Amino acid sequence: MSGTLSSSSTNRLVKFWRRVGGGSLALSLIIHVSLLLGAGLFVIVTQIPEPQVDFLPGGGSAQGAEASSQLSHQVQQKKRSKLTKTLPLQKIVSTGLSDITLPEAPLDALALPDMSSLMGGGSIGRSGFGKAGAGGGFGDGFGTGGMSGITFQPLTMFGKELKDTRKIAVVMDVSRSMTRYLPIVAKELDKVARGSPLILYFGCGLKTPPRSLEDKVRKVSDAQFNKFWQYWEGKGDMQMLRKDYTKLKYDPAQPMPLEAIYQQMAKRPNTYFIDFNGIAYTSSALMCREVMEADTLYWFADFQDAVDEEHVEDVMKKLRYRKQKLYIHASTRGVSFEKVRDLLVTPLGGEVIETKAD
Repeated sequence: MSGTLSSSSTNRLVKFWRRVGGGSLALSLIIHVSLLLGAGLFVIVTQIPEPQVDFLPGGGSAQGAEASSQLSHQVQQKKRSKLTKTLPLQKIVSTGLSDITLPEAPLDALALPDMSSLMGGGSIGRSGFGKAGAGGGFGDGFGTGGMSGITFQPLTMFGKELKDTRKIAVVMDVSRSMTRYLPIVAKELDKVARGSPLILYFGCGLKTPPRSLEDKVRKVSDAQFNKFWQYWEGKGDMQMLRKDYTKLKYDPAQPMPLEAIYQQMAKRPNTYFIDFNGIAYTSSALMCREVMEADTLYWFADFQDAVDEEHVEDVMKKLRYRKQKLYIHASTRGVSFEKVRDLLVTPLGGEVIETKAD
C-alpha cells in the first residue's frame, strides 16, 4: 500500500515538473553552467605567464646558436627603444667660432694682376684667398680659432699697394695727351677688380664750378658718348670746338678717332663719362654718386690744369666724410701736382704713383 502511495506521489511531482517546464529550465541551466565553466577555463589558461628562460642551450648546437641570436636581437631592440625614449633630439649650437668677415667684393673681382707695372714698376701683388684656400682653409681656420684659413690682401695697382682697399674706382683724364694711357689703365683696373667704376673726364683741373655747370654723369652706352668721343678725341681745333660744340652733332659717316680705344670703352661695363664742360671741373667726377661706394679713388692725370685751393679743401672734406682715400697716378708732375698732393692726397691718407711719359 505504501509503495503505491510513493509511486503516486512521484508521478504527481513528475507531472507537476513537466507542467511548469522544469525540463526546459534544467536544460537551460546545464547549458549556461557549461558555458560559464568553459569561459572561466579559457581565461585562466590564457593568463598563465610563459616561463622565462634564464639559460641558453649549450654545447654549440644549432638550437643553442639560434637561441643566442634571438636573445641578442631582443637585447639590442630593448637598448634602441630605451635610447629613443631617453635621448630626444637636440639642436647643437657652436659658440666657439670667431666672426669671419669675407670680402664684400665678388670673388672674381679679387684676382690681381701678375704683370709688371706700366712703366717698369715692381711686380704686381696678389689678392683674394690665401694658399689655404676654401678647401683646407676653413678647417684650419675654424679648428684653431684663427684666420689662417682665409686671408685678404690689399689691392694693387701698377705694383702699388692700396692699403685697406676692397673697392676701387678710377677717374681718368682723357684729354688728348692722356688718352693713350686709357687702355692700359682700364686693363689694369679689370685685372685688379673687374668691372669697377671708371669715370672719363676731359681735363684734370679743380676749380670752383659755376652753378649752371652741366656735370651729368652718363654711361658710355648713352648716344652722347659718340659725339663726345668723335670731337674731343679727334684733331679738331679746341678753341673752335668750345664755341660750337653745343651745335655739333655726331656724324656716323666720319671715322671714329682712336677706334680701338673707343670700342674698348664702349663695351666695358660700369664705365661713365662727363660730357665736355671745360677742363677745370674734375671734382664732378671725383665726387659723383657712381664712385661713392669705393674705399679708394685712383686718379690718373698729368695735373697740368689749374686748381683752386679753396675748392680743393671742399673736395677733401667731402671725400673725408665718405671715408675715401685718394691715390693719384701722375704721368708727369704738372703745374698743379704739388697742390693736389699736399692739399688732397696726403690729408686723405693716400699716396702718389708717378710714371714718366715717353
